Amino acid sequence: MTQRAHGSFPRGQDTTIEGSGRNAVDELILAKLHNRFGLFDQDGDGRVTKADYDAIAERLAEAAGQAPDSATARKLRAEYDAGWARMAAELGRGMDAELDEDEFATAWYGVSRETDFGTAVLPVVEAVMTAMDTDGDQHLQAAEFTRWLAAYGVPADAAATAFTRLDRDGDGRISHDELAQAFHEYFTGTDPDLPGNWLYGPLPRYTPSPPHTVPPHTAP
Repeated sequence: MTQRAHGSFPRGQDTTIEGSGRNAVDELILAKLHNRFGLFDQDGDGRVTKADYDAIAERLAEAAGQAPDSATARKLRAEYDAGWARMAAELGRGMDAELDEDEFATAWYGVSRETDFGTAVLPVVEAVMTAMDTDGDQHLQAAEFTRWLAAYGVPADAAATAFTRLDRDGDGRISHDELAQAFHEYFTGTDPDLPGNWLYGPLPRYTPSPPHTVPPHTAP
């Protein structure tokens, strides 16, 4: 079994995805995780905390037109609380943890590899779909999708481009299955042409470099 490297993955480092027999993480996945850090670190202080996760859950509820005490808003907070708990625990910390960018990427990578998708991510997909599907048609229309990404600070034009990419069957809406597939591809996909890479809009440009592996963690 491949041993997962612990500690921070240096930003910009190109490596090979775990499963090749080496201790490494694919550079594209790393770029996506660093991008996700920026979505949560909206105050730009270089740290993500539980307060940042709480703020995202609150903005999502507000974007969906939900009162703070509604069942939908409570569900969003619960899922983001659970997500933060998994992130902090991955690094051996408590709910009061403060993660810098590299720690955030490391934690998310570990969670995505060690926790079943149905446990770590799918409940968030369900909560987002329930909250943002304001017309109740079991799909996200373009306006609903745009409001969802706006809660993360993604501009409307970038959200529109992302929507087109994720609408795989071209029917003008995103189904639950399309959204779940996009989440899965965003956190695990190593193909730069995958639609799921656009889950949160365009990625910052990154330049692939020669393969390089992360050395295994050695206990003192």
